Amino acid sequence: MTNVRGALGIHLFLFLAILAPLAGCTGGSSDLSPEELEQAIKDFNFDEGLPFPEFVPPATLEELDSSITWTDKPVVAPLPHLRKEMADYKPPVTPQEALKIRPMTDEDYEKILAAMEVQPSDETPADMNATWVHHESGDVNSLNPLRMSSVGDFFYVSLTAAQAVTSNIDIESIGDGRFVKSWQSNEDNTIQKVVLRDDIVWSDGEPITAHDWEFTFKVLHHPKLLTMFPALPSSLEHVKLIKAYDDKTFVVFHELSSPVNDMKLEFPIVPKHAYEPAIAEDPSLTDSNFFLEQEQNPIVGGPYRVTQRDRNQRIALERREDFYMHNGKEVREKPYFAKIRIEIIENPTQALLALTAGKLDDSEISATKWDTEANTDEFFEKNIKVKTSSWSEGHITWNIGTPYFNDARTRQAMSYAIDYDAIINGVLKGIHPQASGPFHPDAWFAPDPSLPLFTQDLKKARELLEEAGWKDTDADGILDKEVDGKKVSFAFQLMHPPSPVSELMAAQFARDFGKLGIKCEPRQYEWTVMQDKARQHTFDALMAGWGSGGDPFSNVNIYGTGSSRNYGQYSNKKVDELFDLGLRELDHEKRTKHYQEIAKILYEDQPYTWIYYRADLYGFNKNMRGYRFSPTGPWFYQPGSSSVWKAKAQ
Repeated sequence: MTNVRGALGIHLFLFLAILAPLAGCTGGSSDLSPEELEQAIKDFNFDEGLPFPEFVPPATLEELDSSITWTDKPVVAPLPHLRKEMADYKPPVTPQEALKIRPMTDEDYEKILAAMEVQPSDETPADMNATWVHHESGDVNSLNPLRMSSVGDFFYVSLTAAQAVTSNIDIESIGDGRFVKSWQSNEDNTIQKVVLRDDIVWSDGEPITAHDWEFTFKVLHHPKLLTMFPALPSSLEHVKLIKAYDDKTFVVFHELSSPVNDMKLEFPIVPKHAYEPAIAEDPSLTDSNFFLEQEQNPIVGGPYRVTQRDRNQRIALERREDFYMHNGKEVREKPYFAKIRIEIIENPTQALLALTAGKLDDSEISATKWDTEANTDEFFEKNIKVKTSSWSEGHITWNIGTPYFNDARTRQAMSYAIDYDAIINGVLKGIHPQASGPFHPDAWFAPDPSLPLFTQDLKKARELLEEAGWKDTDADGILDKEVDGKKVSFAFQLMHPPSPVSELMAAQFARDFGKLGIKCEPRQYEWTVMQDKARQHTFDALMAGWGSGGDPFSNVNIYGTGSSRNYGQYSNKKVDELFDLGLRELDHEKRTKHYQEIAKILYEDQPYTWIYYRADLYGFNKNMRGYRFSPTGPWFYQPGSSSVWKAKAQ
């Protein structure tokens, strides 16, 4: 949430009613007459938010083609490409042998993953009528793909959305051959031309066209709509225009010759024919009949359609025949599952019980349960577990807009206050290693050598707090200082999501800070409330996590001054400058140094206290096959979730 590396760049990982048939969905009803609706579209002016209004592209495709020598870029049909690639693959052990392993070492996990990534064969066919019951710990924010922000959003979008460009398991951009016929660029990659396939349709039967890409680009930039989209707009910075020259051809005009231009196309689209009149009538995207219907019964362009949504409980999907069939012919690989059901279970204990009982086919597993409840005979009767590293981190965000954390010395003191051994080896059972910053040490853009790990140093923390003006002036046991003429006691709330691990960590943090005369009150909130409070900056501190993708350019979305997911309101002109340089620099070695310097500055400023780098811990039902892990996890690339299948009973 699509791959998180590209236009999305990063994903939030710790935060995670009515049955409605889809047939006949044409965009909902309107209270306006056709004439009034036409006038509303004109009055709304979808061109209003264009980022480069002075830019005038070539008037015709012929004029553009005559001035450019095009170079082909890779276009891949992800699943057929994978199946061809693995046709002669021989794993070190067979899946049947892997299922007998009770993993204890990294070598055991490597054997299991190598065995289970196989694709169907004559000897082991896929059950094409199977249902995949997938677990998410938090509900999807919205069934509108443009509003995605959380991991659950990304997984849902990967199954239902249409997009032109994605990335492979090696985090390289590829044209998505399920939708795209060709993808080309000019010499400096500032102009890209995409030609669509002529056999792609929305779930309401209307064709998917180049105009949908142009329209979606305009929607994402419209000033009246920007607050609706937490992730995508900032990732399209420096794209001057996406212009549809005909139904099947659109061209992307970039401002810069940048190494990340290909990633700018990694975003999902919405249908212009339905959304244009609906937005003109209801710019809130929430109140009209159309948008109410879309939250239960959305128009989609991907391989699966929604058949049911029960908020905070489940989303049911079914395979779209009109995705892989066209005019009576199979034109794309048939998706492996007839149905997919996303079960929303926030409590990890309940999720693990459901996985153990065979009611789920996959689930992430809490570190606190990895060597206990997920290591029993009962668990292994139906399941197998896998572990691998992930380019993700867990942290505390300090809201610099509050009087508590507006001084870097205070934030450094908070980092020195923590008993990391109690967190890493106690709460997290030694499974997730301690973190020193936002970038995983294995990533090409991480500092080398790695930055030093913080260790608990209460003496150093007290010195820093005193330098920042915090003293116990009234002998009540709580530090205080004068801010704008008023005494402020150092008593703050630490917001965290509803999970036992988060509760244990928050309690440990509160004990650690208490040793310094700081009163920390852990407060648990549901995921949707946390999202809202984070966006509005109405919090003191929060526990969360980000996963960086294969390229760090869009981390500006988090650390850039005024950026949409800069929840802690951090601002550093040098960091802003380095992000800009990293976006423009074509030399990979120089570019690497820019991001390494960003990490060093963040380390000194401590807008976050980074706690741990996250290992991917998953359990899978023994019937599941085809899962593979990239640095961003098992789902957020192509084929990703599309390569997973269930073995047919023999």
